[in-house]
Amino acid sequence: MDVEPLDPCDPGAFADWFAVLEAAELFDRPGEHDSLLGELHRSVLDGTGPDPDTRYLLLATRQDGAVVGIARLALPQRDNQHMVELDLAVHPAVRRRGLGRALLAEVERRTGEQGRTTIAGFSDEPPGTEGRSPGRLACLRLGYDVVQEEVRRDLDLPLDAERVADLGRTCLPYARDYELRTWVDRCPDDLVDDRAELSRVMSTDVPLDRLDWHEEVWDAARVRREESLAQDMDRTVVNAGAVHVPTGRLVAYTQQAFPRSRPERAFQWDTLVRSEHRGRRLGTLLKLASLAELVRLSPATSYVSTWNAQENTAMIAVNDALGARTNGRIATVQKVLA
Repeated sequence: MDVEPLDPCDPGAFADWFAVLEAAELFDRPGEHDSLLGELHRSVLDGTGPDPDTRYLLLATRQDGAVVGIARLALPQRDNQHMVELDLAVHPAVRRRGLGRALLAEVERRTGEQGRTTIAGFSDEPPGTEGRSPGRLACLRLGYDVVQEEVRRDLDLPLDAERVADLGRTCLPYARDYELRTWVDRCPDDLVDDRAELSRVMSTDVPLDRLDWHEEVWDAARVRREESLAQDMDRTVVNAGAVHVPTGRLVAYTQQAFPRSRPERAFQWDTLVRSEHRGRRLGTLLKLASLAELVRLSPATSYVSTWNAQENTAMIAVNDALGARTNGRIATVQKVLA
């Protein structure tokens, strides 16, 4: 069976490719759209530009002329140039016929061609499949290791008003030296350099377990590129940050984003508090502020999905305090090529 590259600049070919990804996602989690055609296409096209942060390689395999299996290789350009981040899916109608194995073999061949040594991918595990999802088991058989486990939690909106009031009363006394600021889509100019530095810290300061991820390279220009891409993908990004008043520095931030065409579900992105500012309840206060802004901007958003590494006990405690409920997990799998 042949696995061939696919031109992301061909809208029809990309739609056929995306249809497999969507079918697989909806089969595993009915009614949930993790990916949307327009926003995913825009992100891939961004990687074809003259100075991308990430380039993408799309692969497809066909049966009777129809695309039935797909892969997306993300190749970081400014850092982690040893790494390929992989998304792979086989249409549910033709699973367990060796298509995934063939795709992975081609992924590994092309990873080597790119001069890269490490492949990392993700297997979603809905409730009841944790630890035994088909994706995890298949990867283990093919020489991949599970290097991190993340538990998914969903937070229903709006938050319970009494819970919010209690958390505010409890947390605010710890954060007297901090000013909370919120913004939508574009970081204020006076904070953008600090925001870039926090992204650099975020890349390695969060729990990674055995994932072979190295420090990322960030500056204000990269922050602005990320913001522009989110706009092009038709996403709204809600942010909250904590400024340490004595120094005037941004020392913590959190983000949630939602697709404007499907606002009912939002996605928690980064949350980081610099190590020297932890213990002041800033994580909880930032989430309270950003979630309040999210509800104000988008009353149609009914829940937020977030993922926490099992070892990230501090952030798990924050999400539990906010009333989050568990909803499966993600297994991160990795293979270092010989």
